[in-house]
Amino acid sequence: MDAEKKKKLEHWGQNRRKWYNLYFFAGIGVNFLLYFTKPGGFDPSNSIVWGCFYGLAIPMATLFICVAIHKKIIGL
Repeated sequence: MDAEKKKKLEHWGQNRRKWYNLYFFAGIGVNFLLYFTKPGGFDPSNSIVWGCFYGLAIPMATLFICVAIHKKIIGL
């Protein structure tokens, strides 16, 4: 079982950048969905501080959550 886990970890390391990019861009997609669902949409454009915060926080949170779920699914 240890050899199998080592093989999965090696495979994850080889494809890590691909998965990180996919999950980060999925977070950007979530941002677009939140912004373009008007009139009840989420629009922090009145403040550059909140706009920057949410513009980075939502994709990064999506990335970390999806990576954690992915690692749990493959057993790392």
